[in-house]
Amino acid sequence: MTTGFADSAYTTAGNSRSLTFADGTNSRVFDTVNQQPMLNSVNLQLIHNAPIGGKIELTAGQDADILASYPTANNNSFDITNAYLSGTSGPFTLLFGKFSTLAGAEVLESPSNLNYSRSILFGYAIPFTHTGVRLTWAATPFLSVIAGVNNGWDNTKGPGGPRTGEGGLAYTNKNLTLTAQGYSGTERISNAAWTNPSAFPPGFDTATHRSVIDAVATYKFGSFVTGTVNFDHGHQAIAPVADSTGTFVGFGPANWNGGAGYVAAQITSKLQVIGRYEVFSDPQGARTSYNQQWNEGTLTFAYAPSSALLFRLEGRADHSNHSVWANANGSPTNGLSTVSFESIVKF
Repeated sequence: MTTGFADSAYTTAGNSRSLTFADGTNSRVFDTVNQQPMLNSVNLQLIHNAPIGGKIELTAGQDADILASYPTANNNSFDITNAYLSGTSGPFTLLFGKFSTLAGAEVLESPSNLNYSRSILFGYAIPFTHTGVRLTWAATPFLSVIAGVNNGWDNTKGPGGPRTGEGGLAYTNKNLTLTAQGYSGTERISNAAWTNPSAFPPGFDTATHRSVIDAVATYKFGSFVTGTVNFDHGHQAIAPVADSTGTFVGFGPANWNGGAGYVAAQITSKLQVIGRYEVFSDPQGARTSYNQQWNEGTLTFAYAPSSALLFRLEGRADHSNHSVWANANGSPTNGLSTVSFESIVKF
């Protein structure tokens, strides 16, 4: 089976303002350019569903550079997002290769998400992909147990030391879906660890222990309204610590946590309205490069005139307890508001 999509969008924050943090690093996950039409992604998936099967997923466009795993260069607008073999025998399914994370209420492929913009949790609390092996046991028609070993967060090559273990439970019935998953193992201290070893003192070990617990619950309130909640808590033994201005102040232990809630209402067969609110706490600045508590609210109108077309109009307002963004004139600010339009063509 061959499937895919093309995703383009336009986001405006007004004037010539940047959508990045004041230090120039990304704040939003994918919608990072102001007042320019963007080809976010052209996605192609080759899927073979059989006792011996697999999947190859290729991504081109701006999103590919953000999804790219180490040691892939993040500047060639191309990514092999999934590439795995699968084997199924009775209630057991084994994956071997590169595959998407278990964590999170959102996924890598935009058409499968409720909103256009990705959540803070999606970008900063959890990984995107893993390279390794994953075993799923469908213990009952409603309950699955998942376990695996991989090279860590967004690495096709591990940092050395013990690998990262993953574990998960997934429960589904008519109206309720519950998932809980966790990751723990050796990770890179930061993205600079591989590309710029001189960022660390001589003899400094660039690998550390990182763990995260993620939980998602989705409930269908009848035929028209669906609610979702997502919670994440992460810890890293050694991390680059930053203050509220984004200034590096040393290395130390770090924690991060956050929660998100979604409500999706199916107004007509073609029109859906989605609200999202979330808060993310990064007290050591290890994930966002700022010591901050960051929240955002998003309202999205999604219109699908056919099964092959999807249009979204979205308003989003972000707020931090510190001035982590900059206005068009360069003055610091603790808020960022945007309006986005997205068009998706599925094939």
